[in-house]
Amino acid sequence: MPRSNNRLVAYLLLLMSAAIWGVSTPIIKHSFQFIQPLPFLFFRYLFASLLFIPIFFTYKAKKKHRINHTQTLLVALIGTPFCLIPLYAGINLTSSLEASLLDATSPLFTVVLCVLFLNEKLSKKELKGLLIAVSGTLMIVIEPLIRGGHQASHSSVKGNLLILLGALIWSLFLFFSKKLKINPIYLSFYSFVISIPFFYVASVSTGSNLTLSPLALPGVLFMSIAGSIIAFWTYQEGQKRIEASEAVVFSYLKPIFAIPLSIVWLKEVFSPIAIVATIFIALGVYISETR
Repeated sequence: MPRSNNRLVAYLLLLMSAAIWGVSTPIIKHSFQFIQPLPFLFFRYLFASLLFIPIFFTYKAKKKHRINHTQTLLVALIGTPFCLIPLYAGINLTSSLEASLLDATSPLFTVVLCVLFLNEKLSKKELKGLLIAVSGTLMIVIEPLIRGGHQASHSSVKGNLLILLGALIWSLFLFFSKKLKINPIYLSFYSFVISIPFFYVASVSTGSNLTLSPLALPGVLFMSIAGSIIAFWTYQEGQKRIEASEAVVFSYLKPIFAIPLSIVWLKEVFSPIAIVATIFIALGVYISETR
């Protein structure tokens, strides 16, 4: 495939994953009215595995690959259970608006990882943009406390910090999956299969109700099919075709899809502080990413 066409395919794949994961946050938040986070994750990956396993074995039968199964398993653990538990706990405690903005900052962590472990250098312009974006991120984290110091505000701050932890772990996942060149089909298979016992045990050990309400089913199915299989595969395939620095930029697009849905559907309020913070994040990204 010509390089220009290959790049266009990558952009389309990455845009699709950004759109799906963008609308996922308000869908998940809505579903938490009817199901707890850990059972949601259990049923999500149970259904995803049932749908994906035939695809995986068909692919495996057609193509032979040399797979480092230990590496694949470890990266799968990082990208699914270890990442999603704090992320979903955070979404449950804060608004989907703030969750989507904070979740989209994972590329900032990727930049730091590249500096620390790949000895990449930041230009003065990139460092300036990074600091501005981090300032906006911190504003989002403490925004509930600025609005009011009651218990709900402290709970939202805790949720925001958990989402940042999830974003950090996700950036580790992207870093290692790209660096180790892990096959996305095998990575998906390991991620799905390991998640079923992991989230089942986590649900039972925390006393969560493992009953799937019919009202939660649409959200679970959306995340099983679109959020797990389609978006996960399109991102992995897209990032293989272009530079990592280009691929992570698409993560910043997720709030574009999440914010309108959160405001119109969930009736969440985009506060003045959140608007200023969003401007800071967008400005920082623009400064650091423009050549």
